[in-house]
Amino acid sequence: MGVTSQERSSKQSLEASGALSGELEGLMVPEDSETPQCEEDCFHSFQPIHPNVALVHRNSRKAQVTSLATLLKSMIMMKYNREDRDPSEKPLEGEALSEYGNEQLHHLVEEVVEFCNDAARSGKLVERLEDVCKSENSISRNEALATGLNSILVDFHSRNIGRLKKCRPEDLVLYNAGSNMALDSTLLLEVSDHKSKAKPDVYESRYNDLLKAAPEFLGLTFEQLAALMEKEQIKWAEVDRRSAPTFRTQWSDLISCIEVSKGRDEWAGSLRQKWEQRCYTTRASFSNDMPHHFMSLQELGSQSSPEVPQLAPLDSRNGASESSQGTLKRGREESSIDDEPSSKSSKLSATDDEEEIPLGSVYPGRLPAEVQCGFYGLEILRSSWERTHSIVLLLSGDRFSLRWYDSQGCIRTRAVSLCGDELPLVVAAIALFQRFKNPMWGKASVELRATIDGTEIPFGVPEGTRARWEPHGGRVAAVRPVSPDRAPLTPAMGCDTTPPSDSANVSVEDCFFKWSWREATCKSEKTIVDTAKARAMKYLPREHVSDVVDYLPEIYDSKVWEHLSTRHIRECSQLDTSGALVPFAMLSKRLESMETAFSADEAHSQIWDILRCLTLLSALGISHGDVSLGNIMAARPSEGGEKRMVLNDFDLAVVLKPGGLLPVDDDSAHSGTKPFMPMELLNSGAIQRLPRHDVEFALWSLVWYCDRQWDWNVGTYEEVFSKKLKWMLTLRKNQTPTRIAANHADLWKAATFCLFKAYLTSVKEQLINYDLPPRSLKDVLEACEVTFPRKEKYTTWAWMDFVVKEDNL
Repeated sequence: MGVTSQERSSKQSLEASGALSGELEGLMVPEDSETPQCEEDCFHSFQPIHPNVALVHRNSRKAQVTSLATLLKSMIMMKYNREDRDPSEKPLEGEALSEYGNEQLHHLVEEVVEFCNDAARSGKLVERLEDVCKSENSISRNEALATGLNSILVDFHSRNIGRLKKCRPEDLVLYNAGSNMALDSTLLLEVSDHKSKAKPDVYESRYNDLLKAAPEFLGLTFEQLAALMEKEQIKWAEVDRRSAPTFRTQWSDLISCIEVSKGRDEWAGSLRQKWEQRCYTTRASFSNDMPHHFMSLQELGSQSSPEVPQLAPLDSRNGASESSQGTLKRGREESSIDDEPSSKSSKLSATDDEEEIPLGSVYPGRLPAEVQCGFYGLEILRSSWERTHSIVLLLSGDRFSLRWYDSQGCIRTRAVSLCGDELPLVVAAIALFQRFKNPMWGKASVELRATIDGTEIPFGVPEGTRARWEPHGGRVAAVRPVSPDRAPLTPAMGCDTTPPSDSANVSVEDCFFKWSWREATCKSEKTIVDTAKARAMKYLPREHVSDVVDYLPEIYDSKVWEHLSTRHIRECSQLDTSGALVPFAMLSKRLESMETAFSADEAHSQIWDILRCLTLLSALGISHGDVSLGNIMAARPSEGGEKRMVLNDFDLAVVLKPGGLLPVDDDSAHSGTKPFMPMELLNSGAIQRLPRHDVEFALWSLVWYCDRQWDWNVGTYEEVFSKKLKWMLTLRKNQTPTRIAANHADLWKAATFCLFKAYLTSVKEQLINYDLPPRSLKDVLEACEVTFPRKEKYTTWAWMDFVVKEDNL
């Protein structure tokens, strides 16, 4: 290095920063994007909307699409392995599992065909569905639908259907009109500009949970409560409203929910005409969209030359769901929609019914039903940290469809008509849901244990822990764990109440617990951190191993729950399984926030620890990929020790060959948290992800540390790029925004100078000389050296030029 930090004054640093900003004032600045609009073709696309509405809308168009019967079969297959299988039996796989699904679905549809053809049994359902069609009042419509569905539950609750056993008393469920309940959602309103309803039209809940809202009815049987909700609707609604202050139905209480849209056509007459014919059959129920092997042998024999339809397709407009994407942090770009179907899918029949769920809202100013369903699915998903999936139904006119939401995205069924041959499939869905238990409701039974210093320790999480709000992706839940005796003991927790062993040297209260969903092919954070430490000890000079190891987190234990993978439901449904996510759990040593642990002066002097760690990690083949203010933390000093920064959160990190680079593609370029992403990554498609980008992430983190009032976390990548670039070009020589605190001014000026040098100077030089090579990691570090003081120990060896020699690999 030419000049050390000790030879430069603060005055020279600030002058350099101001001069650079003046030189670049002539560069073109992209105009600000207008108030966010939804790019989809719908009524609300012309209105200013909250970015999350556009995000949910965009994700809904990426849903994987299949038939209702196929998804019901898949759920039966999943239910067997997760709930019904005897512990002594091995899980069914492949052909055996598929055959089980075929057989049980056939039994189920045969049973509901009998129900639909029996006037005494199905009469109430048809009457209530007619009321749904005819009613002009949404409350009456919702109550009628709830009553009709409950008539199915009352009829089937004591029946065994093949190997789908009748409900246990503790699992009995009923549908309730959401308009009667205090199921408010501030978040749902905030993210939809108050255009969204705050609760579902109808929801499914445990019979026992419904009774909690009305203690005076605790003695009612399941059938009696259903009758009360039907015949005494005004009285029941009053009970709900009166109990709201003392008992509030939470999103975590819901099993499924229903969005109801009246539709434009009257269909009650067609429904009754079809129902009065009593001609529902198993074959007719499957005729539109199911392979021939779902039919009975007798029905197959009646076909002269049955054609074998192909398996359920993906929507031809939509590819498989992508992963790792959220409000701030994401792993993939979503700027385009695939034009071709997945290679694993093909058209099911000549009748393409994809247009049956329009995204355009019937009433301008109200969110489209598909977006509304997406919000409900997300609310249920985030209601509890261990929730694996959510189920939302849509009744639009006479068209019924089902949605399965999980961390990988949405699986949506093509709609079937209540007025046609598929009515038994709708009844089958309700009867199947009735037989679900916790795992199929999406409430995973997770036993939390970690091995620390050779001792296995059970632990729990604080009550009310929720996952982050994300349409799909990591859905991270990060908390301080608690001892089992302080944790909420619920079936979903599955924790042993045995207290931690006294022999353990670490208390769970001094740990950090993280639950997140990651691609099944990705390595765990513990594996990546352990690999980084091992490579540091192998390749770095012995006296400099600590330059990496001391600034990485201490991860005690990690575990993956593969049986909860999003792959299984898609595999059962013959959908594309690429990008499947699995939940990871990790227990590590607790760290403190950099913002609270370090003053601006301390951050100014100690950031070199992180910059050098990132530089050496890249030489060792570790690309962090998501450096942010929240991921630069502080290790609590031991007695007599020094406080130091720690590079945390290796969620998006990648392990490469030492000295290797990530492949040039959108996945590697567009990963990270928007406010901290380097300009090149925000403004590019496929681009080489370089080691210097991780250092630039850290510099943007310092700017955010000084002031986070910029809206760099809102909008698309291109929009955030435009905002950042305009911000950079509007800064003037030696001027600091008045909102920057005086004690943060030096740190802010130092970070902005380095960012100017890292990006804008390069842009100007490229405009003058197109053959100029891009700025290197060392160029960026030398710019940092101008404004950040380097400790003397960092000048003792050429770590900026360190590479792992080929002979050492």
